Amino acid sequence: MLLELKDIRKSFGGVEALKGVQLEVDRGEVHALVGENGAGKSTLMKVLSGAHQPDSGSIRIDGQEHRFRNVQEARSAGVIMVYQELALVRDMSVAENLFLGKLGAVVDYRGLNEKARELLGQVGLDIDPRTLVRDLGIGEQQLITIARAIGEHGKILILDEPTAALSAGETERLFELIRRLQAGGMAIVYISHRLEEIFALADRVSVLRDGEYIGTSVVAQTTTAQIVQQMVGREVGNYQRPEHEIGERGHTFEIYSPGQAPFEFSVREGEVLGMAGVIGSGRSDALEAIFGKRGYAIWDGQKLDSPQDAIRRGVFLVPGDRKTQGLVLPLTVGENITLSSLDELSRGGVYSDRRARHLIDEQMEALAIRPPRPQMRVFQYSGGNQQKVVVAKALATRPRVLLLAEPTRGVDVGARSDLYDKLHELASQGLSIIISSSDTEELAGLCDRILVFRNRRPVVELHAPLTTEEVTAHVTGAKQVA
Repeated sequence: MLLELKDIRKSFGGVEALKGVQLEVDRGEVHALVGENGAGKSTLMKVLSGAHQPDSGSIRIDGQEHRFRNVQEARSAGVIMVYQELALVRDMSVAENLFLGKLGAVVDYRGLNEKARELLGQVGLDIDPRTLVRDLGIGEQQLITIARAIGEHGKILILDEPTAALSAGETERLFELIRRLQAGGMAIVYISHRLEEIFALADRVSVLRDGEYIGTSVVAQTTTAQIVQQMVGREVGNYQRPEHEIGERGHTFEIYSPGQAPFEFSVREGEVLGMAGVIGSGRSDALEAIFGKRGYAIWDGQKLDSPQDAIRRGVFLVPGDRKTQGLVLPLTVGENITLSSLDELSRGGVYSDRRARHLIDEQMEALAIRPPRPQMRVFQYSGGNQQKVVVAKALATRPRVLLLAEPTRGVDVGARSDLYDKLHELASQGLSIIISSSDTEELAGLCDRILVFRNRRPVVELHAPLTTEEVTAHVTGAKQVA
């Protein structure tokens, strides 16, 4: 056995995150690791990759016991982790990011760019290595982090939600790459909430729940329902979009975004409007223009040209990248939730702790953020709970129009249904909701209407009820506009 983890325990501030967890992974195996948010998946992998030190337990690689003091020691032993949260330097080029830490005092940029092109080609990216990371979409950035990991030539590759921001085509190219690495003898630990990916890719799957090891199954000998029940301890059915009333009144947005011709669309009060399209189609840019972040929008005759202006007028964006755009990780959960509501929580320039506590408790309960500890630093929470905090921060501003980019990225199967229910509850109260997502199943199941983007503008409008296949056909161009 290449990798053996035994009786791994880890606590944070008296909270036991891992309770004697075990894991075995062989050479040339794709081993899936699943569980709800907060189950301990990321914590376990951070222990393996040297980011955390276990309180007890053992790590063996090729029969040799290790106790990694840092990420560098783990990398030297052949353990490479690609985090769900992107770790790129936004103001450096793609090539510089790919070889970060390996650049000498004098850099041969021609040679560096050639090596970068080779790595980018392996993940199916055809972009100029001189491009600054900040000018790329989240999906492209995700593939760059994977390309960088491949360049490390490790024994064990850990992928934490690697397809969360990828299109269907990019996901398939990644799968092809994983299969090539697997054939070459690399062991791959694959963390994902998308169970269809587990069945398409993995050999075995291990389940964690509440920091405990539940069991390991051969994928070909189990079912989705069995895995879900192990994850959550209960049966979870498919999400059914509830019927709800959509108001007669609406909001009209004129979009002015760099690199695209102006266009206009509307969303009604109580409507859940989806934006679909491949990466680069313009759907993400449109969302950011409404928020005054990239370009601007005219909303019912009012210009929104900054996030501050958008929030003041009742528009809030839940960004696709919570780490760099949605949260201040060193702050507490409570501080993050109230960060955009400070004016409303003040009277005569005096901040009200009582009103703030009420708002924080209200939002933590509404979003089922667990454990409900507002004084915990937000970086101590799982990725899924961090996403809930970003949504809570948005709702704390009492918006009239809620914008969400990839709202369930890194959210487990149980919490995803809870979030969908919350969004429809808000829609039934008259809130206008606009969702940009690469998950066509999510859009089909959640939205009343979908705008499909191509060439940086909406080209077709779809109305519920919809199937995933219908949405995918339009997004990929398999079904052309009449």
